[in-house]
Amino acid sequence: MKISQMIGSIAIATSIVTVAAIVSPSTANAATFTFNNISGASTVGDGLNGFLSMDVNDLGVGNGVLFQFRNSSLNTSTGSFIRTIFLDTRVGGEDLVNARGRVVNSLPAITGGDITKVIVGNTVNPTIATPYSTSLNGINFSKDLSGTLPQGNNLNPDFTTDLELNRITPGNDGAVKVGETLAVIFADANFSSIIASIGNGDLRVGYHLQGLNPGSDSYINSKTPNPTTKPVPVPGFLL
Repeated sequence: MKISQMIGSIAIATSIVTVAAIVSPSTANAATFTFNNISGASTVGDGLNGFLSMDVNDLGVGNGVLFQFRNSSLNTSTGSFIRTIFLDTRVGGEDLVNARGRVVNSLPAITGGDITKVIVGNTVNPTIATPYSTSLNGINFSKDLSGTLPQGNNLNPDFTTDLELNRITPGNDGAVKVGETLAVIFADANFSSIIASIGNGDLRVGYHLQGLNPGSDSYINSKTPNPTTKPVPVPGFLL
């Protein structure tokens, strides 16, 4: 082989390795969780739980944990949308209480930071989380420390909200519609701790799906991730 050919081959190989390293960070892990119907409650959307999922991604040391809340493009109810996403956090299976015996928000204990460290990936007023969202017609959510998951009282224990992500009005254009994904970064969270908290029930996520005919329905995440682990997708690249 000629020297010029060798140099060209090395350059191409180096480029491939470089791109592969960017697209598939070797240090980053991700887990996908499905959603279950809530027993003893509305059944109108029971056939749609298989189209709802949540990816939890490790962004690396110091970069936090990325959540991607998904409404699959394969959803057979094309008018349905995730209007609200709820997080319920506990420590050792119990709500945190202060010295006066009052329940306090345990979100910082699970995610490592308060609501100011929750970065929502809206297409309106974009943030560092926005490139990880997938939007067809725009996505726009607010964040709050309170809210009520419909049917959440049918869970054991009852679902008590520590973080609510709710589509911003007017209308439902900002919701997570079919084929869309809302990305949220918990800037101070630790991936291993988050996965452990989901597994033991200290972190629960609920979806409220609307646009059904008739009515709406709610869902709760599974505790066990799908068996496959995948690299975190980098914005601008297709895996």
